[in-house]
Amino acid sequence: MTKSMDNSESFLFALVEPIDGNPASVGNGAVCGFQLDSAEALSTKHALTIDLGGVDEGGPAIRHGRFSAYGRDLDGNKLCLFE
Repeated sequence: MTKSMDNSESFLFALVEPIDGNPASVGNGAVCGFQLDSAEALSTKHALTIDLGGVDEGGPAIRHGRFSAYGRDLDGNKLCLFE
């Protein structure tokens, strides 16, 4: 359920409840997304995330009609890269 949302051509911010029903915490209910210019840039950044010690949460692929990838940083925060 979306609680608040601001959307423009180059920025999207939304507050939502975690899908799994558990309390929001680091890595649950929070995703930081980064839009990249190309599939190549996305794949490179996803590989760098893993190389620097992050966790793969879904490699580069088409999801919901967009090329995207997911990972977690060293603190467990979820990252979304999308084209």
